[in-house]
Amino acid sequence: MRSVDEMVRHFQKMRSSPFNTSMYEEVKWQYINMAQGGDGGPMGFFESNSTCRSHNYKGHPDSFFQKVCERMGWLPRKGTMILDAYPGDPV
Repeated sequence: MRSVDEMVRHFQKMRSSPFNTSMYEEVKWQYINMAQGGDGGPMGFFESNSTCRSHNYKGHPDSFFQKVCERMGWLPRKGTMILDAYPGDPV
């Protein structure tokens, strides 16, 4: 199992390459989804139940994906989320 640090380094390297733009966006969506308890979406294999999480990240807890997402700036860190009020919103 790769560590959070390893995945962050990998995705930072991926983000810096103009050739990985669509793959980077796909991985970002998958990690955000799995950080929130999802399965990361289907893998597109012949097995209908093959998802990103079940195929690539079996046994990884939501917290693993949350930490990677927070470090990559894809999700706010816990305790730092600021909710803005908009004019006209009930107070």
